[in-house]
Amino acid sequence: MAIEQTSTSATASIPAPTKQVQHAIEMAMRLFDEHVVLPKAHGNERLHLRGMVGGLLAAAFEPSVWSLRPLDDLSLHPRIQKLTGVDRLPRTTLSDAMKRFDPERIKPLIHALAAQAPAMKRLDPATKELTRRIVAADGSWFNLAGKVTHALQCSRGNKGNQARVRLNLQIDADSFAPVFCDVSGKDQGNEAAAFAANIQGDCIYLVDRNFVSFAFINRVFEQKSNLVLRLKKGVNFTAQQSKPLSDQDKAHGVQSDEIGHLSGPDSDGNQDARSCSAKPPERLLRRIVVWDEKNKTEVILLTDLLDVPAHIVGLLYRLRWQIELFLRWLKVLAGFDHLINQSPRGITMQFYIAVLMTLLIHIQTGMRVSKYALLWVSWVASDHASTDAMAKAMARHETERENERKRRFAKKLKTK
Repeated sequence: MAIEQTSTSATASIPAPTKQVQHAIEMAMRLFDEHVVLPKAHGNERLHLRGMVGGLLAAAFEPSVWSLRPLDDLSLHPRIQKLTGVDRLPRTTLSDAMKRFDPERIKPLIHALAAQAPAMKRLDPATKELTRRIVAADGSWFNLAGKVTHALQCSRGNKGNQARVRLNLQIDADSFAPVFCDVSGKDQGNEAAAFAANIQGDCIYLVDRNFVSFAFINRVFEQKSNLVLRLKKGVNFTAQQSKPLSDQDKAHGVQSDEIGHLSGPDSDGNQDARSCSAKPPERLLRRIVVWDEKNKTEVILLTDLLDVPAHIVGLLYRLRWQIELFLRWLKVLAGFDHLINQSPRGITMQFYIAVLMTLLIHIQTGMRVSKYALLWVSWVASDHASTDAMAKAMARHETERENERKRRFAKKLKTK
């Protein structure tokens, strides 16, 4: 489609992408052309997959664009027209395109960007001896307007039924980059069942109490991955051996370290029905109890990492907090509390664009994408800061975090 030349006066108030953002999206579009197989276009199609992805990426980097109308306006800027190859992204046309295009078609673009992402050091240096990728997994609910047939309808106080979909997300805990995501509605089961279908191999999975499911645990082991899972107190564990605690274990609040088996579904103490959907795992497992001083409670962890020091298992589980930070970023900083499409394909496409955005940030800055980095990106995108200033700030945050980690550990050793 020919690009329509828009007058300077008509676009003066439209936010223009900075050079850094423009270069990032241009790189993504080059990889798109190399790796994405386009569907056969109908003769009357006004918007193709490439233009839609380019427009959505440009909008993702612009904090003020939170719905279809400002995205329509943003698409009129000459820089955006150059990136997308179309003269405009009309609201209704874009909405229809997001329903029609299969988001799985841009998976090769995600893989191509992931291959270019720089390797990162461990977020927690204490885990550097672990060679497998550390993956945090969790689900989060997003509300939709009105009644949507594929969504789960739930009661929301005095507001009546609320349509919701769940994002099933897996992120690399060290790089803060998404590994896998999909969307579930009423046609999907609970979190554990939804995630079991997409377990990656050669990873260490960090998950919370919602994933206490024998089917999920067995699936992780079948895929030759490891697990660190927070157990509910009602799930029985038959201990066969107690392991001695080192001084480091005690300094990190480890209270006990036992090896044994999860009990079967006929256990009197097994209060979680979801864990009974399959046979319990046959392999030896490990139950580690860590005291959480901040919340004044015991954290009970289940893992198949039998040879890893107990305090390292506890530190691994703390890395699960990275996915909470990512989900908070999606809803607060990236504006994903307001989804611009309500179809399963459109919602998935919007989340895939967020994945592309984080990978581009990772590649362009060469630094770990964190909640602070994502905040800085919004400033860079709005031309309120430079990438050099961002790099200096991120280096300072990294130094401060490492110093604080050393200070806390030294304090714990003194109190023992």
